[in-house]
Amino acid sequence: MRSGGDLLGIPIAQVREVVRPTGVRPVPGTPALQAGIVNVRGAIVTVLDLQALRTGVRAVTPGSIVLLSYGSRMLGLAVDAVHDVRVMTDEAEAKDASGSADLSAVMPLDAVALCARHMHSVEERER
Repeated sequence: MRSGGDLLGIPIAQVREVVRPTGVRPVPGTPALQAGIVNVRGAIVTVLDLQALRTGVRAVTPGSIVLLSYGSRMLGLAVDAVHDVRVMTDEAEAKDASGSADLSAVMPLDAVALCARHMHSVEERER
């Protein structure tokens, strides 16, 4: 996937699915890193802006929302674009599904760990 010009890779075990960014509703009074909420088949999902998480600068318009597994709930991550699924080797090289293209510029990203500190409820923060 791409965010702010960088090519990033999220472990597939963290990804539930990728959806279009239609229907994202901003929530007044939330931090700038929260893009809003979206209804995914009846479930209200918080969507964080990956570019804002990484750089502090909001993305202009997300191209996709990556739905992550966050414990028993879903969390959305707004990204510029999602390209495809790639296999990361131990040498931190990426290959496409055919195994041919070297994409060593792909930076691995533990998206759940990056988002976790921002996903506590008010009650959890007060503890």
